[in-house]
Amino acid sequence: MATFLLSFIIDLGRYNISSPLKRNGPLFHRWLPDGENDAIVLDIPKSKAQLKLWFERRGFVADHAIRYDSKRHEVDPDIMIRQGVLEGGPLIGLLSGYELSEEELSAVEQDRKGDPVYEALGKKVINLICPEVSRFISIIRRNYGQYWVAELEEWDSLKYTLGMYCSTILNSKWSLDDGKTWHPFVPNDPVGYLRLTMHSVKKTFTKYISKDDWQCLAGYCKKEYSPPPSANILLRVHELLDQGNLRHAFIEGTSAFEVALYEFIRDKLRSSKILQESLGSFYQLGLASQLTSLAVALGLDVEDIENATKAIKIRNDIVHENYDPPSSSKDKLQALMNVTARLILGPNIRFPTINPGNAIWPVKDWESID
Repeated sequence: MATFLLSFIIDLGRYNISSPLKRNGPLFHRWLPDGENDAIVLDIPKSKAQLKLWFERRGFVADHAIRYDSKRHEVDPDIMIRQGVLEGGPLIGLLSGYELSEEELSAVEQDRKGDPVYEALGKKVINLICPEVSRFISIIRRNYGQYWVAELEEWDSLKYTLGMYCSTILNSKWSLDDGKTWHPFVPNDPVGYLRLTMHSVKKTFTKYISKDDWQCLAGYCKKEYSPPPSANILLRVHELLDQGNLRHAFIEGTSAFEVALYEFIRDKLRSSKILQESLGSFYQLGLASQLTSLAVALGLDVEDIENATKAIKIRNDIVHENYDPPSSSKDKLQALMNVTARLILGPNIRFPTINPGNAIWPVKDWESID
């Protein structure tokens, strides 16, 4: 049996679209953890392994202040204790106390990428590390209010291999000689996947402004059209979803539907005060019932209606039970956004992403998109 060490470095920096400033990890006040000396030590449940988490003092002195630099370790303690805000940088961790079997030892030492034994070890290690790291980061984000700190991305086998996750997200390395030498921990070939059909990729690009859209835009401008309040809220929902902020996207998504529903009925019945007054019982229905009634009347897709009602339920769970929606619930929110968009007058509302990539195809291929 051999005991090995596994180190990892996780970049907690996040670029916020609403701010040009990128923060390098959590922000500290008049102090920075002194590396492993100030590590938080966690015992792994149901395991003899132990996990240490820490930040290093990274930066240098310029103009009598400490400036962050990931490659320099020149933090002056005398200035540090007088400086209001200091950047923590990446999260560093060390897993120790995990004993390898002879088969695991052989697979790691020989770097047998793709070996089932090595892959199984990689999954075990991830299951030991990631829950504790995610909980640690969650406390920093939520209890200490540092929303700019990026959450740990979960391994998704549909996006990339285990080797890619370990080498790029965790930046993990192993040692069998008490940390004297380190080697990359890569259970299988590091590969990322783009699991989209050509058709779906091309459909993604058509969400951006085309020549025909430009002519349509000119017409609406000449008519002095202005987007209603519901369109403004829906734009915010789209931005939140595109940034991965699901909790707030669900909350504001439901608000966007409520406002769009009111605007739609008001505009349709503007000429009849009697009909407007007769809607009292309709507004007393639950929001999901209102959505279903109107969506069926408009002939919307049944699957969109079902998912949109589920999105409203998720929003209620977020508000009343502090529910944290998983990434798999995005399709429910997208359905609610689609239904809301159908209620808003003006140019058809779309939801493009800020980072679509790019492509060059023959004209006939582009024009074949239905």
